[in-house]
Amino acid sequence: MNVHDGMKRFNVPGVSVTYFAGDLIRWSKHYGTLEAGASRQVDDNSIFHACSISKMVTTLCVLRLAQDGLLDLHRDVNDYLTSWQIPDGAFTKTKKVTLANLLAHQGGFRDGEGSFGPLANGDSAPAPIDILIGATPYHPEPARVEYEPETDCEYSDLGYCVIAQVLGDVLGETVPQLAARLVFNPLGLTRTFFWGASGDPHLETRILDCACGHDNDGRVVDGIRAIYPNTEGASLWTTTRDLAQIVIDLLKAYHGDDGAILDAASARFMLSPYGCDVGQGVGVFLDRDEAGRPFFFSQGWGIGMQCKLRAYYQQRDGVVVMTNSEPGVAQDESLVGEIIRQVSAGHRL
Repeated sequence: MNVHDGMKRFNVPGVSVTYFAGDLIRWSKHYGTLEAGASRQVDDNSIFHACSISKMVTTLCVLRLAQDGLLDLHRDVNDYLTSWQIPDGAFTKTKKVTLANLLAHQGGFRDGEGSFGPLANGDSAPAPIDILIGATPYHPEPARVEYEPETDCEYSDLGYCVIAQVLGDVLGETVPQLAARLVFNPLGLTRTFFWGASGDPHLETRILDCACGHDNDGRVVDGIRAIYPNTEGASLWTTTRDLAQIVIDLLKAYHGDDGAILDAASARFMLSPYGCDVGQGVGVFLDRDEAGRPFFFSQGWGIGMQCKLRAYYQQRDGVVVMTNSEPGVAQDESLVGEIIRQVSAGHRL
């Protein structure tokens, strides 16, 4: 495919693509600029907003902590929560809220209409408990269970706020701190971080390599970049190469290779259907391509940015695509989806 033609069609200023196979990154391709009309070119070091792919990284942290015996994925999370409790009600009498069903978007929480928008100018990321008690404009109602866990699957940022609160109450650490300790540092990822985390000493220099967000007309969005209140669910910034390294490590674990962040049992649990939805893994989504080959994917779509990764866990290969544009259509209908289909079919850009 002609990527440049696609960029013009969808008004995408910049694209980064990385393909991996086995334990190695095989190639990366970069197109356009970090900002429309500017000269800074997208390259290996360019950092994009991964948006909801953040949840995959949060999941890796939780599974590693469970693997180490610090958490039980199937225990009532109220047993862990000390600073706030999920209110008991009719929906929790039979089935309790657990870390496993929260990670798989089946914990009973629904996001309020218009919730989890970007931070207003001057606002810092609130603590998860402030969101849960309804003390912020980003989810102004107190969190409550609205359906029996594992009887429905509804994508929920609020559920991941509950996870973040469990981690804080049990371990006294935030998701950014845990991700650095359990994922980023062990993998040597120097260009991956959660924006909005307090005390990041490298943010000022990293911003120079961060893409600016653009709307579907190719214009820079208000505020240049959108930052979200729910750090654990939507604030990951990274490169396609760093993100590929995270997936490579997960696939190593899935196949039982030594030295991965997770063990084989944890990785296979993550990449298996969970609960009431065969398309829902734990922190990722599951599907098959036109040839019937199974893969998992994670994707992000925020103000000014869109991205997706697809990984074939049996073949141990996959592709990561990140763009600095919000095209107005879902990933499978945008340039992101076109590139993923071409690379997954064996075509090199």
